[in-house]
Amino acid sequence: MVDAEDRSEDEATVPEGQSEGQPEGLPAAVGEVVLGEAAEGEEASPYGSLFVPLLVVPAMIVVVLLLVYTLVGAIAGEEASLEENLQRVMRGGANERDQAAFALVAQLAENDRALADGLEAPWEISMELRPNLVSALEVLGEDEAQLQYVISSALLHLGDPAGLEGLRGILTLGEEADPDGKLKFHALFCLGPRGDAETFEDVRPFLESDDAGLRSLAAGLMRYYAQDLAAPALSAALGDHDLAVRLNAAISLSWLGNSAGATLLMDGAGRALYEAERQRDPQAYARADVVRANRVRALDALARLGRAEDIAFFEGVVEAEDDLEVREAAMKALGAEK
Repeated sequence: MVDAEDRSEDEATVPEGQSEGQPEGLPAAVGEVVLGEAAEGEEASPYGSLFVPLLVVPAMIVVVLLLVYTLVGAIAGEEASLEENLQRVMRGGANERDQAAFALVAQLAENDRALADGLEAPWEISMELRPNLVSALEVLGEDEAQLQYVISSALLHLGDPAGLEGLRGILTLGEEADPDGKLKFHALFCLGPRGDAETFEDVRPFLESDDAGLRSLAAGLMRYYAQDLAAPALSAALGDHDLAVRLNAAISLSWLGNSAGATLLMDGAGRALYEAERQRDPQAYARADVVRANRVRALDALARLGRAEDIAFFEGVVEAEDDLEVREAAMKALGAEK
């Protein structure tokens, strides 16, 4: 089975605007998914423009810690320690609390990047940090779901079970507390890459969500789970009415070595599928760069299956395709097959 780190690079396309919020120098987001994109002048997906720091633990297992994009900012003045930022989260004014929460998780991310590079962690993690975070989580009010998400994410990263339970609470938020589903999206993005049986039933139900964006994300995250758990759910998702969900299900199946989505991947490597979507909805897949990226991801996924019967398909793409990136992906697939 391919490990989480290897799975982080060649997945389905990022929602419109997300790449602009990606901090320079960080790897591609784990579980990037097709969410579709808004046509020029139209409202973008509510899941676009998200800040995506990745925390990498010393064992090199990728842990995803996404922040609600409204938290992006920096605390003015001298840099505070992790404990000082935690105190600001609990005792500061509304704006200061949000900024301190962002600073705290940014410091954890900075520690992990340093450790991954073989350097000393710049921020000391005291013995009191975890219990203090747990205490902070316990006293949050019902109207503080955003802070609940941030603190729970930090605790999950530090290996405390309270973080898992806190994120599970985020997944149950109602429309008033999480009107656009952003916090649920982030919580799923934290839980899914764990890929353990304990979190499977946290992620799987979102394949049946009314929100197509959450269904797409859940389909993309299923790749981290064992095939006996994920394949039945993904096979059902291949029949979803939303193309993004179907494509993500097929890509995840390819990671599991399952060819149930191979026909869809072939269709996803061409233009006709997206043209048909535009016929149905003129705003769907109107951006050439998004269509191109999806076609490349489909080819990559098909190549991952390593089927000899697909060689002729790749050769046909190389011969007929006028898009350089798509043709290059087909040539790469042929090189892997031969």
